[in-house]
Amino acid sequence: MRLRARLALTLLALAVPIVGGFALYTTWNARRALVNATYEATVERMEARGREICEERPEAFVRGPVGRRPRPGALGPGRRFGRILGVYDELYTPRSPEFAPLDAPLRAALAAGESVAADFAAARVRVAMRMPWDGPCSVVVVERPLTGPAASESALGTVEFALSAVVLTVLAALVALGPVVRRIRRLEAAVRGQASGGYEGDVPVEGKDEVADLARAFNDASAQIRLRLEEVSARDRALTEFLQSTTHDVMVPLTVLQGHLSELRARGGDDEPTVRAAMEEAHYLGALVKNLSAAARLDAGEPMIKRHELDLGELVERVVARHAPIAKTRGVALNHAVPEAPVRVRADSTLLEQMVGNLVHNAIRYNEEGGHVAVILEPGFTIVVKDDGPGIPEEELARVGEREFRGGDARQRRPTGLGLGLHIVRDVAERHGYALTFESPEEGGLTVTIRGVEG
Repeated sequence: MRLRARLALTLLALAVPIVGGFALYTTWNARRALVNATYEATVERMEARGREICEERPEAFVRGPVGRRPRPGALGPGRRFGRILGVYDELYTPRSPEFAPLDAPLRAALAAGESVAADFAAARVRVAMRMPWDGPCSVVVVERPLTGPAASESALGTVEFALSAVVLTVLAALVALGPVVRRIRRLEAAVRGQASGGYEGDVPVEGKDEVADLARAFNDASAQIRLRLEEVSARDRALTEFLQSTTHDVMVPLTVLQGHLSELRARGGDDEPTVRAAMEEAHYLGALVKNLSAAARLDAGEPMIKRHELDLGELVERVVARHAPIAKTRGVALNHAVPEAPVRVRADSTLLEQMVGNLVHNAIRYNEEGGHVAVILEPGFTIVVKDDGPGIPEEELARVGEREFRGGDARQRRPTGLGLGLHIVRDVAERHGYALTFESPEEGGLTVTIRGVEG
């Protein structure tokens, strides 16, 4: 809810009980004034002539009106204000048999020491008054109406005044809040512009109130955040550069070592377990170093993705050729198929090759001797990597690709590893907009399919 609407509703919620209380107080005050005026007028007129008439001829007061024309039983000339219902002595005995007994609530109030007691109904009020003397006419009961032009005008005036006060208060509050709302909106626009990069520097600080304090607090927080981001960015750049340098420094001697091992294998070392193990570990070490380099690039963000046109057929053949020696060493048949027509896409060749290489490497690494691995490139950019190894349990397929996740069989058969391979596969696919699926067929093995949007 907007600030102005919230303030208006709050003022209205506060105004309702205030107006109600004001109306009740006004009504109570008006009734009290009415009772007092009735008492004073009655005493004045009884002292003038009414007491004498009451004592001599009490029957003249039977339901006697108090009006403008002097007449027997009247309380004198003047504006009509009511009619006499009864006159009583100090023991509340009626002066005439025509007078009804005094109402119990009024009698109890007078007996308790009150000089005036009133009984209000919907449209009239009965006032029992003890006169300032004792005797046969010491208590008088007068009834007068509560309605009429004067009463209606008074009630209407009270309501109009209360409503006017509420409306003026709400309008004044909204007008007073206008500059504050405008400043908050300018502050909001500056903050959003700063967050989107369209506004540089600190947000403007206007005035010396709470809104200005908020702007200064935001500037201080933004400065601290920028400082932390710069520190993190500097550490990330240093780490990325370190990994890239380390990858280069490690891959050079590793490539030489793989060449020496290949030479030993060519000289008849295929049957030597030591040579086979060394070839496998050298290949794994190379894949690990490349994965670390790829992870550093991916963690650095989208700007590190460099797209250019490449031929997927050539990429698949390079990956298969690089993994053929280790597949042969492990006794795994590695086959591939690519269409005759080139399949050209725009992608980051290094990351895409690392993605396909990781799939092939996993298919060979976790397969059994005598197993098969196939890499198939279909027209329209679909790459399928299939193997007949142990596969992945159905309940673990959903987690394949999470960082550092390795299935139970993988952990048992190959306890080493960081779980980066398939995570990089999923990350590269997502950044390029490719669809990636993992399936474990009933006949066993694992089938990984990559479907691109380019062809």
